[in-house]
Amino acid sequence: MSNNSNGYLTAEELSIQNHLCMLPFGDASDDYSTDWTKEELKYYQHYIVEGNPIDTMFKAFIFNPIRVRENYFIHSMHTGLGKLARNNDWLQIIERLFMDDVNLDALHQNTKYGEKTDVWITIPYPNPLQERFGHVFGNNLNFVNDADRIKAVQWWIDCFMMRWEEKTNLHDKLVLRGFAWQRESINSGDEALVKASNEYIHKHQLLSIWPFNYGSSGCLTWKEFGYDAATANPNYYGNTEVDTNWITNTSVFAKHYHTGMQINYGKGATYNSTHIYDYLNLGLTNEFIENCLLLYQFHDQTMKQIYEEDFTAYIQIYSFIKNIYQEFRYPGITY
Repeated sequence: MSNNSNGYLTAEELSIQNHLCMLPFGDASDDYSTDWTKEELKYYQHYIVEGNPIDTMFKAFIFNPIRVRENYFIHSMHTGLGKLARNNDWLQIIERLFMDDVNLDALHQNTKYGEKTDVWITIPYPNPLQERFGHVFGNNLNFVNDADRIKAVQWWIDCFMMRWEEKTNLHDKLVLRGFAWQRESINSGDEALVKASNEYIHKHQLLSIWPFNYGSSGCLTWKEFGYDAATANPNYYGNTEVDTNWITNTSVFAKHYHTGMQINYGKGATYNSTHIYDYLNLGLTNEFIENCLLLYQFHDQTMKQIYEEDFTAYIQIYSFIKNIYQEFRYPGITY
């Protein structure tokens, strides 16, 4: 692609809703709920004050499958933690997404009449270590072979689309925008797979998006893989050697290569108590608060937990989404 761009990639260019929120679907932790309920999702979809919804919040969501069966992991990051996912695990993703009163149905129920919620679905990653994926159209697929990996992705997209088209009751308030790629870097062994997958997505008249790590393999040439959108993750979390300069450096990259940005807010040893404000403050400074496609990832916590345990952060995230955020100074801030 040309290096000449006019800044950040925007939602308007793609005719989609901005402020995408990643929803991990079945976490690695045993105590993490697989299915998203109406109660959990309302804190994402609505701005809640004293228990009451007073405004909209996120209007676009990416479901990202981690696992749906104990000890069988779909997400490539968890390779080695358990067994590799097989064809029935991939099918279970679809079954669970379309269950009554949770996930897609819960999003639909929480969306007010006359409003729309954008939906994106992450494609399960065909791990090349999986030699016994199972039968698809009479063939036992082996992911050592690129052709079998491509067949699996195309088969799964078709299976999902069949269910989506059957679920006409969701279509008045949910808009299926497309599919996301799960791995945050693209090595040479995945290039043909990614290109074929994106071509197949486009045959369904849908979009493809890639949430990538800043500096990862493939990010300089993201357009050449057939993606419609990409968002850069600065990998800043507060309690690692990566400092706030990475947010600024990533924003310079995003402007130059015409991508969107990612905002992280997590809980645990990797994260300090102020990293969310660094993202929001530097979003003002580097102007990705507006006219930039934004993807939010909430690690090891939900918006309901943030609402209950750190209401200040909940308010500030809302104000950032609404483009009314003002710089939040905290003790020890370095910029």
